[in-house]
Amino acid sequence: MRCVSSNKVGIKRKAMEKKNETPIKTQVYNLVILDKSGSMESIRTQAINGYNETLGSIRATQLKFIDTQEHFVSLAAFCNCGIDMIHDMTPIKDAENLTRENYNPCCCTPLFDAIGISVKALQNKLAGEPNTAVIVTIITDGQENASKEWNAKTVNKLIEDCKEEGWTFSFIGAGADVLKVATTISITNTMLWENTPEGTEQMFKRENKARMKYCKMFNAGIMYRTCADEQRTFKKQLSEEYYKDEEV
Repeated sequence: MRCVSSNKVGIKRKAMEKKNETPIKTQVYNLVILDKSGSMESIRTQAINGYNETLGSIRATQLKFIDTQEHFVSLAAFCNCGIDMIHDMTPIKDAENLTRENYNPCCCTPLFDAIGISVKALQNKLAGEPNTAVIVTIITDGQENASKEWNAKTVNKLIEDCKEEGWTFSFIGAGADVLKVATTISITNTMLWENTPEGTEQMFKRENKARMKYCKMFNAGIMYRTCADEQRTFKKQLSEEYYKDEEV
């Protein structure tokens, strides 16, 4: 008869007890920062359809993990006219689709202001809130050219602080300098995007696949991390692999 150490038995027993407990529901905040400068006009329809597919993907994720995750969505669409918070921590079940009426590209690209203002606002609202996860997705087809309040240095510091709390950031950009721009603001999850109708469709498909993978892995692992430090470390590990092997 093969003997099993008491230590291994204890670990297995704790895992079984954990499974039998009522799961803690994590509030997952999905923040999308979407460029609506004038250059987005040529792919306006694809951007609208792609974002609406993202909403559909989040709805599907909510249903799949209904006992353990509660999803909210924020959409900050930005141009030189300002930042339009089309959704603001809206429960996914209440989030209406984007339309041509509320997504109308124009003007320049205040990228740093859009990131700084929308991320800081969410950080302030979630301060001290337990059992949260945050996924921030930045989508732009151009470079910073119009910010007045934030710059690369201040955005970098803000993102570093949020990443220490386990937030996940991804930067999706058009042009060969995507990695360079993302690196200046401390984002390592990057995707090069061809801003054509076909490229836009493929970009949103890949992003949605990565989001679903993250939520699946989060759901499988968070129940075994009981203290805040363990949960924070786990979320940071997931963040580093956001675009790695988007198989769900």
